[in-house]
Amino acid sequence: MFCFRKKSDSKLKEMLSECAKRLLWILVWIAAVIAHPFVRLANLRRPKSLPRIRNPLLLERATTLAHKIRTQQVTSEEVMRAFIARTKEVQPQLNCVVDERYEEALQEAQQVDKFIRSGAKSVEQMEMETPFLGVPFSVKESIGVQGLSNTSGQKLRTKKIAAQDARTVSLVRAAGGIPFVVTNTPELCMCYETDNNNTGRTNNPYDLRRSPGGSSGGEAALLASAGSVVGLASDVGGSARLPAAFTGIFGHKPSPGFVSNEGHCPSSSDPNWDRFFSVALMGRYAEDLAPTLRVMAGENAAALNLQQKVDLKGMRVCYVEDDGAVFTRSLDPEVRSALRKAVNHLEKSCGVKAEKLCIEELKDIFEIASTILLKMNAVECMFQVEPGSKEWKSVTWEWVRYFACMSDYTFPPLLYGMLKRIADKVSEEDFREMVSCNQRIKNIFKEKLGEHGVVIFPSFTEPALLHREIYYKFLNVSYLVTFNATEMPVTNCPVGMTAQGLPIGIQVAANPLQDRLTIAVAEELQKAFGGWVAPPSDEKETV
Repeated sequence: MFCFRKKSDSKLKEMLSECAKRLLWILVWIAAVIAHPFVRLANLRRPKSLPRIRNPLLLERATTLAHKIRTQQVTSEEVMRAFIARTKEVQPQLNCVVDERYEEALQEAQQVDKFIRSGAKSVEQMEMETPFLGVPFSVKESIGVQGLSNTSGQKLRTKKIAAQDARTVSLVRAAGGIPFVVTNTPELCMCYETDNNNTGRTNNPYDLRRSPGGSSGGEAALLASAGSVVGLASDVGGSARLPAAFTGIFGHKPSPGFVSNEGHCPSSSDPNWDRFFSVALMGRYAEDLAPTLRVMAGENAAALNLQQKVDLKGMRVCYVEDDGAVFTRSLDPEVRSALRKAVNHLEKSCGVKAEKLCIEELKDIFEIASTILLKMNAVECMFQVEPGSKEWKSVTWEWVRYFACMSDYTFPPLLYGMLKRIADKVSEEDFREMVSCNQRIKNIFKEKLGEHGVVIFPSFTEPALLHREIYYKFLNVSYLVTFNATEMPVTNCPVGMTAQGLPIGIQVAANPLQDRLTIAVAEELQKAFGGWVAPPSDEKETV
């Protein structure tokens, strides 16, 4: 076991003293003790499960569907009708879709079929130029799809409709993909629970009493229920990876700067935004990740070498079971066991001995990542006088309106305003020490992983939470924010189910530009542990 230790100076110790952190932990613990019985009582009765998956097309990979469409084994219209039907079937129970373009998508699918039948291009040409020709894809509602809702979960007086496609949407369209729905998100993507005052709360397909996570919870719920096969999401603190973990699918946060964030709401003109925030991708099958990322990266794809074959033999494998933070609870036994099984499998696959890392600085990563994010300026939020403005309305007055039940906003965006004010009071000297500490963590990963190594992390301390539990368990997200702060590519991988039938996810991260390594390991773990498992159904028949 390798342990890296570096004494924090007195300033950092003063700022992030163990006493202050323990006090915060105690306050959250008290809130949990009070709230938890009510959360349990509200979720005593297990609701009916989803309808079973009847159409076998819904169980195909995106790349397989694309191959079958261009070789005329199946039509794009048939595929589109299958996914539309499934989406309509699960929507009443999941509430994951915000807006749709079913008719337009069917027309586009019919045009694809007509084009293929014309023989204008060979199968090889279509595969090279439009690798996802005729394949449906879904999009998180915070990412613009022309003509569809783009409110980012806000309750607005006038519904905001995207005037044009976000850059990533236009790239997937150019590759032949057909967007057909946009999916639910918490207000301004500012919560790990997908709920808002506009379209309501999204449920987890594996247990409707539970959360699919956030902020990409609508996308995760739709994908996991086989209502879509691949989708575009976003990640600022685990927003794609936590939902992926809670719903048993794959979620990949790319290396920053290689996938365009243009067309996402919220956004920011702060120069650090694109280093911390990423448009991400989600899917049920690991084999779809690299081809989709290659399309999303556009002209930047060559730098990621995604087509380069990865040899797992000799790959460095490291892992972390505990970040040492006062805030973070111990791992659930089933999560810890799943992580160890994954590490053991990789040891055999790679022919190496995995190294358990103990990084002293990780105990402060929650505070470091939170402060870096909160100190960014011009982040779109409810307090801005005008979009993109650094000038704010009164935070206090909005809280008064909230407690008087006069506010249209939910709690998380209001909390952001208060926390932003606190973060802005952190001195430049203290902030520099935080950035320095973060850089030390980056350097450790750079040294240990190199260009042919990965590190395995938990995605969260436990499987999918009951609705509202995250409000007193939010301090456990340090495993997720680590890779936003360190600017590393990372993939959530499903690695089994709990005794209760809930998915377990772990993270595979690598140094910047090494996305292909995390995806290759995701494919290996899928082979070993089965990957996505269809949600339970009350109906006896199964596909």
